[in-house]
Amino acid sequence: MLENKKLIYSFLAVSLALNFFVIGGAGFYALKWKNIRADGNWIEKRLDRAESRFLRHLDGEDEALAKRVFSQRRPALQAAVKEVRAARHDFRDSLKAESPDPTQIIASLNRSQDAAEQVNENFHGALRDMAQGLSPEARRKIAEHMRRHRHHKRREN
Repeated sequence: MLENKKLIYSFLAVSLALNFFVIGGAGFYALKWKNIRADGNWIEKRLDRAESRFLRHLDGEDEALAKRVFSQRRPALQAAVKEVRAARHDFRDSLKAESPDPTQIIASLNRSQDAAEQVNENFHGALRDMAQGLSPEARRKIAEHMRRHRHHKRREN
């Protein structure tokens, strides 16, 4: 009888551990999903992170210039990113229809492409505005940071 108790307690311990793992994982992802769905400010947070990563390499007048440029470009970037999301949502909706309308699909893809071009234009415009006003030392620091943290190496042919 003693041997059966050890076996039963072992199975109970394993079962309890698996239950904690499954319930904990489900709870974690449910909370994560809830935060994603409730968070309408994700664009703002993403722009804030990008700005702070850029600004940490600058100081003095260079930092003030970069902050000014970011604050001027932020509304246009936010609007463009929101338009990209809306266009992609419309694209998904048009594909879900029983008989998808090709003109709606093309229109939503064109909207998405135009909005993505606006994001790109505003981002590069901000970089251009900053590059023209930054000191040579600040430009060197940013170039050094970009060189160290590039994700893809160029292939030489």
